[in-house]
Amino acid sequence: LRGRDYELTPFGAGRRICPGLPLAVKTVPLMLASLLYSFDWKLPNGVGSEDLDMDETFGLTLHKTNPLHAVPVKKRGRN
Repeated sequence: LRGRDYELTPFGAGRRICPGLPLAVKTVPLMLASLLYSFDWKLPNGVGSEDLDMDETFGLTLHKTNPLHAVPVKKRGRN
């Protein structure tokens, strides 16, 4: 989001940069932390850790070739 690499500018740049950039930068880590804190994450039934495909594919972003699926299980004792 900073620097001079303008190949990917999702929030624009210069005078016309998106005013929501600071909000997004602060909100995304908070949302991720909330998900990690609120749930235990398990693999779907019948899938073992040795079955996970960790290959990546290049595109606009670096993403998994085959999506990783996780099942959220609400932690006990939390509302």
